[in-house]
Amino acid sequence: MTEQETRRRKGGRLYKMVLILMVVLMAVVLGRQEYKIYRLHKEAEATRQRVEELQKVQADLQAERQRLYDPKYIEKLAREDHNMVGKNEVPLFIVQDKRKNDGKDGSAAGAAAGEAAGKTAPSPSPAQTPAQN
Repeated sequence: MTEQETRRRKGGRLYKMVLILMVVLMAVVLGRQEYKIYRLHKEAEATRQRVEELQKVQADLQAERQRLYDPKYIEKLAREDHNMVGKNEVPLFIVQDKRKNDGKDGSAAGAAAGEAAGKTAPSPSPAQTPAQN
């Protein structure tokens, strides 16, 4: 081989290496750009969904605002949420008697009271119970 052929081969190899390196770099750059575009599309879709949710919430709040101009709706809210009563109405409060355990709460005192009540004293008949208010 002559000296020129050796230089050509070395130059050809160098050229191929530079070309391969450039192709790899271009592929990496292109891949990164594609990934950025993919992420932006995902982010845009998530933002669109969030905007739709917020628009629904806003519509619900606008409807609630319109209902708050109705005196009947305000009265309904006052009765349900704040236990208010109207004029000339008598409030009715239901209070449960906490003294009646009969051992159902699982405590030892309640169980003992329930057992004692069942063994020693018969239950009173309706005629014997005092009238309740």
